Amino acid sequence: MIISNVKISPDSQEILLKAAAKKRISVEELASEILNEAIQNKLSGIVAIGAVEKKYSANPLANKQPYAYYADPEELAIPIEDWNIEN
Repeated sequence: MIISNVKISPDSQEILLKAAAKKRISVEELASEILNEAIQNKLSGIVAIGAVEKKYSANPLANKQPYAYYADPEELAIPIEDWNIEN
């Protein structure tokens, strides 16, 4: 449910009040009915409900083998001469 402040003209407010009294329902309930109908009638052509599908790009790593690291874990990856940043 979305709660919103809707601005309607004083003439429309008066008609809404009289119509709600005649139907013996609350103004809010009548306004909700009218808004629901109007939104569905006017906007259903613009937005297709249920037809929205997200398209995800294919995963470039699908069906690939993980990288194998064959180096010796005891062996330094960076030579000791390069490791000393002060030189």
